[in-house]
Amino acid sequence: MSDIERRMSGILAVLLLLLLNVAPVQAADEAEDWAQTIDLEPLGGMAVHVQGRIKSLGSHANTVMDSVSGPRLIAGRSPSFTYLDMLFRPDAYRDADCIYIKNKLVRNTLATAIEGTDPELAPRMDIFRKTGLVSPDLLDRPEVGPILKRMESDLIRTAKQVDAINAARTVMSPAFLLDRLRVIPPGEGESDAAWHGLSEIMFLPGNATTLDPELAGLPEQEPIPGIDPELQRQAATAWRELVNAWTAEDASGVEAASVTLSETMRAMNAAAYPPVARLAWENWYFEADQLTRGWLIYMASIVFLLLGVVYRWRWAMTTGMVIFLGAFALQTFAVGLRWWISGRWPNSNMFEAVTTASWFGVLCAVLLEVAWLRRTSFRGLLPLGAGVTAMVALMTAHFLPVYLNPNISNMMPVLHDVWLYIHTNVIIFSYALIFMAAVTATLYLAYRLFGGRAVYARAGGAGALVLAGPDGHTLADLEETPDAARRRDRFGEILDGSTMLLMEVSFVLLWAGIVMGAIWADHSWGRPWGWDPKEVFALNTFVIFAILVHVRLKARDKGLWTAILAVIGCGVMLFNWIVINFIISGLHSYA
Repeated sequence: MSDIERRMSGILAVLLLLLLNVAPVQAADEAEDWAQTIDLEPLGGMAVHVQGRIKSLGSHANTVMDSVSGPRLIAGRSPSFTYLDMLFRPDAYRDADCIYIKNKLVRNTLATAIEGTDPELAPRMDIFRKTGLVSPDLLDRPEVGPILKRMESDLIRTAKQVDAINAARTVMSPAFLLDRLRVIPPGEGESDAAWHGLSEIMFLPGNATTLDPELAGLPEQEPIPGIDPELQRQAATAWRELVNAWTAEDASGVEAASVTLSETMRAMNAAAYPPVARLAWENWYFEADQLTRGWLIYMASIVFLLLGVVYRWRWAMTTGMVIFLGAFALQTFAVGLRWWISGRWPNSNMFEAVTTASWFGVLCAVLLEVAWLRRTSFRGLLPLGAGVTAMVALMTAHFLPVYLNPNISNMMPVLHDVWLYIHTNVIIFSYALIFMAAVTATLYLAYRLFGGRAVYARAGGAGALVLAGPDGHTLADLEETPDAARRRDRFGEILDGSTMLLMEVSFVLLWAGIVMGAIWADHSWGRPWGWDPKEVFALNTFVIFAILVHVRLKARDKGLWTAILAVIGCGVMLFNWIVINFIISGLHSYA
């Protein structure tokens, strides 16, 4: 290894360490307080029954707080803490900036009106414009009410945002939070019955006066059938102790009451409770941000793989592959964990579709690289494309949780169809390969931009692989002019061949996915094709690739037009996923 390579290796190693140790920096106003000393793990692993699904309290709190503060953390505290704090101390949030407003037009309009009335609030309004968080008291100001009413009448631009504000105010009310806290399992022999809320056991016979003498005059409740009344009284007592310790900011008292409460709930009907490990892992999964920070590891692998591909440095290629495989292992663990937690293959919402699609792409790259490409001139190119694809997917999931909601929900009954599972997975797999092809096509365009000749893989994608010999050379390598110019031309051929390989596979998969989707639509909706926006743009993407195949046959500069159409096809695919899903309403969209 030369001195330059050694220096470059050292610099990149330092960069990798910095990337892997990146952690969110706590803001100055998020000073450590008593909330940081509480261990909420016993409560986080307690089961909650919500909309037909049993989930951990931590997962439930994450979903509920999404409706209030969106992707933001209030004062840097966890969703579980904020959920309970809003429930026990609602007055503390009257003037706390906790309601998230996504629309920047709404933010600016409200902020301008508030600071125009009270200039002293200008610094706070600057923070509001940046974070989108505003307090209920500020929304109750007299100058804000008329603005919100006008916005509510603008059905196209702002009505949805006003509805979201009203929903957030409803969700953060103690009555709503307590009602959704259905943590008491049904009685024995009623495993399929609805779960019960804590308000149903607070005034049992012999219990009300011990909880609070002032409540002695209230009517007593009947115990929940099928559950030991003594356990119900113990749970009510533990809950009241939890409330008292919380309001007194007694961390040790909160932890002791949490342990008692969670153990009592499980003892009421252990058969109806999910396994402890599943609840604990689900709680951890959301605390770890769904492991989306794996994009940092993929980014580190891309740096080394790019050096290995461009300069043919073996140490860089080896290092990049090791890091790439480590990132793939972490993503595989994340996909498998979500599969186990949800009880279904993760592909029912945009978060799952994007992360699972990128996982398919990486899996394809790993299998081809290990089984075939590592001994050919194509080595490292597919992992490079897959690494970029996975990095972009995980970055999107990490930084845009408002659009790619990571919460786990039940799949609608109409979607429980084997054809849908096949159709969806084939389509998202093809989309991952399309993005990977755009990466290698972009490298080819860069090669041409920096003076590369108009070369192309004469045998096409799969054909180039067939002609690749076990010694790592293609037929083009056997020419008798192995000079620098020839090696540069060969690099362009390899880039073009990789693009064609990915395009050929994605072309077949996309066509198969469209056909399977038509079969499922005919089975579910009674018609195979309905000109739904997403159907149309899936067909448009396929048409782009059909054009590419014909251009490949007729164009003189085959490599250039292949790369251009591969990038255009990727753009159409992204338009289908982004604009069609979130802006244009349709049967397949999230608009």
